[in-house]
Amino acid sequence: MLHFITDIRSDKEPDILTPNRFKRLLIVSLEGQLLASYESPSTGWSHELLVKLSHFFPNQWDFCGADALLGEQFVGSTEI
Repeated sequence: MLHFITDIRSDKEPDILTPNRFKRLLIVSLEGQLLASYESPSTGWSHELLVKLSHFFPNQWDFCGADALLGEQFVGSTEI
């Protein structure tokens, strides 16, 4: 399963979601192939929305490995 690292669990963690919440979500294989692209919702991405969406991702991505980016910002992976 693709895990997102956009939740903040302590004051020491940077907020990578807020400045990128209106950017396109890209799912890219570990080899660099674009697997999927999603426009942000009108309210912007939230950690909860990203996690909900991940439940609809194909199981194949777990086997080949994939990274998630909002624009150019890394926000998740199957390798976490």
